[in-house]
Amino acid sequence: MALILRGKTSCALCNVVIKDNDEVVATSHFIADTEDPLWRFSDAAMHKKCFVEWDQRGLFVEKFNRIVGAITWGNGTYHRMNSDGSIATLSRETGKPS
Repeated sequence: MALILRGKTSCALCNVVIKDNDEVVATSHFIADTEDPLWRFSDAAMHKKCFVEWDQRGLFVEKFNRIVGAITWGNGTYHRMNSDGSIATLSRETGKPS
């Protein structure tokens, strides 16, 4: 997961420092290709407001769900990013929250 130091870490989208009460969207590093235009947002923190308004949000969410969503963890769950950047842990068997 992205390392976030509130009051020091800047949003990857607007470059403004993330403050204590800011809602944040962050992922672990999941895009390996450094040539991918979304690479720098993988393992980065973003203000939720910036993320929701981001013109590349749909592509980012789709890529996260394709790459990370394909992984089934040892407890039979997988992660799915919602359009607002929140990440749900779901049962691979039922597709419902675990």
